[in-house]
Amino acid sequence: MRRTETGKEDRLRRTIKLDYADAIGGVLLIVGGIWFALYAMNYDMGTARRMGPAYFPFGIGCLVALFGLGCLLGALRRAGAMPVIEWRPFFAICGAVLAFTLVIERFGLIPATIALVLISALADEKPSATVTIILAAALCLVGVGIFSWGLGIPMPILRWTN
Repeated sequence: MRRTETGKEDRLRRTIKLDYADAIGGVLLIVGGIWFALYAMNYDMGTARRMGPAYFPFGIGCLVALFGLGCLLGALRRAGAMPVIEWRPFFAICGAVLAFTLVIERFGLIPATIALVLISALADEKPSATVTIILAAALCLVGVGIFSWGLGIPMPILRWTN
């Protein structure tokens, strides 16, 4: 009797193919994209010729949801194991984002970017000091170049006083 139940379970497992990691990611992308698009609807959409503040966020939200649908459909075609949650990377990335938001107003873009990179490097099991320093320097240059010089966003690059 037990052999037939195990055989049924094995056949059921073979017929259900699901890559759990991609399925979860796809669903999260769909939900996030739909939320973003719906939130954008609170603003004026405008037209393609004269775009309003909601036009671009709505389009990006729809694209993210479509990418999530593609990811979910792909996950239905292949089998995969249930992912194991790794907490160290999760907390390192969340802490890095939190540090960036706390440091940028008080000390400026460059210290905030350095804090972001240094804390997020802790997500790796064995972070390389050389790679982390090079990445921090490159992101500082890119951030200052794009946001301060290119877009002219009024944010302090480096501030040491209140």
